[in-house]
Amino acid sequence: SYTIVIDPGHGGNDPGKIGINNVPEKDVNLAIVLQLKKLFDEDDGNIGVYYTRTDDSNPTFEQRANLANKADADLFISVHNNSTNSGRMSSTNGTLVMYDEEDSSGRSMEFAQICLDEVTGAIGSTNRGLMEGHSIYIIRNSKVPVALIEVGFMTNQKELELLGTEEYQAETAKGIYDAVYKAFEEGY
Repeated sequence: SYTIVIDPGHGGNDPGKIGINNVPEKDVNLAIVLQLKKLFDEDDGNIGVYYTRTDDSNPTFEQRANLANKADADLFISVHNNSTNSGRMSSTNGTLVMYDEEDSSGRSMEFAQICLDEVTGAIGSTNRGLMEGHSIYIIRNSKVPVALIEVGFMTNQKELELLGTEEYQAETAKGIYDAVYKAFEEGY
C-alpha cells in the first residue's frame, strides 16, 4: 500500500493570486483537489491519501511539509496556479511543475516530470517545463518526492475561465490522479 499527501495551496486569509472577477487562487486550488478527492474516494486501490486541507483553512508551511514527513508519504503533491509577475492579464499560459533540484536521488524531478506530462496531457495546456523549487519551503522541507503543480495562469483570460469550470477542474484532477498511478507503476 502507498501513502500520498495532497496540498491545495493557500487558503483561509491567504488567497494566493487573484484573477479577474476577484477569483482567488485558493478556491481554484481547493476545487481541483476536491475533484481529486472524489477520484481517490471512489478508488478501491491501496493508496492512503492525506489532505493538508479540504476547506478554506490555511495550514502553515511547516504543517503542510510535516504532514508529508510524519505520514511517511511516498509522494507529496501541492496544487497551485500561476500568475505573471506584474499580476496583469497577458497571453502567458500553460502548466509548469516545480521540484527539489537538491534531491540527490533525482526522484523529485522524475515525479515532477510525470505530473507535468499527465496534467498537460489531460487538459491540453502548454507544457512550460520543470522549474527548480528548492527555495520554496514545502519543497525544501519535504523528505519525500514532491511536485508543486502550477496548473495554469490566473492572469490569462482563457485559462482563468477554464480553471473556473468544474469540467476543467475534474480533467486536471484526473491528470494528477493518473500521475500518481504512473509514479507507483514506475517504482515510487
